[in-house]
Order: sequence, then structure tokens, then C-alpha cells
Amino acid sequence: MASGDLAPLYLFYNGPAANPFNSGRFSLYGVTGTPTVKIDGLSAGSSPAGYATAINNRLAVPAYIDFDINFVGDESGGMAYISITAEQEPAQTYPIKVYSVILEDHEIATSAWGGYNGQEMMWIPVAFPLGNYGKILNFTGPYPQTISVAGSYTLNPTAHPFDSLNVATFVQYASGTREVLNANFMDLPDVATGVSGDEAALPSAILTVGPNPSNGNFSMSCLLPAEETGTVQVFDIAGRIVESFSAEETINTCIEESGVYFIQLTTSSGEIVRRQLAVIR
Repeated sequence: MASGDLAPLYLFYNGPAANPFNSGRFSLYGVTGTPTVKIDGLSAGSSPAGYATAINNRLAVPAYIDFDINFVGDESGGMAYISITAEQEPAQTYPIKVYSVILEDHEIATSAWGGYNGQEMMWIPVAFPLGNYGKILNFTGPYPQTISVAGSYTLNPTAHPFDSLNVATFVQYASGTREVLNANFMDLPDVATGVSGDEAALPSAILTVGPNPSNGNFSMSCLLPAEETGTVQVFDIAGRIVESFSAEETINTCIEESGVYFIQLTTSSGEIVRRQLAVIR
């Protein structure tokens, strides 16, 4: 996993967990009963030794998919911005999807969970920024190729305390081997900042875009740390580069086609800052 952690995704299908996301996961894996353990789309047996073997086999396989993940919102919901980079052509021709799911841990099950009533539940899916069935990624090259996707999500702060929420994001073949190509597990970022962790983790580069929404004419403004340079790229929803500029204090440009676009500032130190822009004509 990109984060270096192993994070299970628990799929129940009773009580509050009877939702379309879990239904889709059960269908993908062909699961008809619980408990069933799948690692990388394959049955991992039913013993710790079997799990360890399956995990070690997977960790030995190099990953060629990488993520850049940004969540911006508050305890009631927000937006997820996810960019997926393929360093090389996928080895299989099966469709590839990216999934992102917000999980709650430390929930105490109620009677709605049936036999789990009173037990502490961990990593229960509660919101799905990329939809119930993920989003297709059409990697066509040349490589490396980056595709950006976005989606909104709604949270219920009464039922799901913000401090108990995490995010699992993963790319996998949607049929065939159903192999997971890479995954990321993190805390849902702090309210309204889009940044996980302490204040020191806040980005030092600043990118502003406006007006937003735009009629196609808009400006971008970049503020960079001392002695750094940068590049600003405009991506369409399919991840294609529409425009590219050297980072300047003010950049004026125009986009002819209506749609959702992603503006990315990349600094010479490797820092990345993204903004979303809606063009309405």
C-alpha cells in the first residue's frame, strides 16, 4: 500500500451496512456468505498463516500505480480530488476502476446490526465520494499518464463522528483477476482544510483560481516559496493536459469547452497544490 499500512475493508451486508457500495463489492468478488477473506481478489484461507502468506506474496509485487489524494470539506461533507498516475502500461486488459470510501471505526453496533448488537465495529463504509461502483480509468498512454477524478460526499455528523472517519482509496481490475494495483489508507483530513496531520503539514505554495464558476475566461495566481519555480497545468476530467504554464504571480487564460477542470501547481521541490474549476458557457 502507498501508505505502508495494511488496512482491511470490512464488508457486512446486514443492518446499516446493507448499502449499494457493499452490494457492489459482494457482486465483484462473488461473495455469497460471511465471513469470507479476500486478499488481492483471491481467497486467503481462514488462518493467520494463510493471511500472512497472501500478504507477503502481494508485497513482493512492485506497484506502478500512484496516488495524489485531496479531501476538502467539513463534518457534513465535501469534495474528493484524486489523481492516479500509471507509470507503465497495465499488464492486463481488464477494466480498471478507482474506488474511494470513507470508513468509520469504533462504532458500537445497535440492534439494527442483529447479532452484532453491542459490539465495537471497525472500518465500516459510510460514504462513497466516487460513487457506489467506483470510476473507470482509461489508461491509453503515453506513460507515465495521470487521470484525475473528483466526487462529492455527504456525512451525518450525528451518526458518524468526524474524528472516527478514515479514507480507503484503491485501484483494481474490475474483472478477471480483480487484482488491487495500489491502495492508500489515511485519516479523513481536518475540517475544511483538506490537510491531514498537524499545522506543519500545510502546503507552503499557494494557488488561487477565479472566477469559479467561469465563463471560460479566468485567472490563476501562484505564490511560491523563496527560490522555487513551478509549473501550472490544466487537466480536463479525463486527465488530459489542456494548458501548461510556468508558475507566475498572475496567469490569464481561456477554456472554450464547458466542463470540470483541475488546476495543478507543481513546485520545483515536488509540492503539488490542486484546485477545481467549473466552466459554464
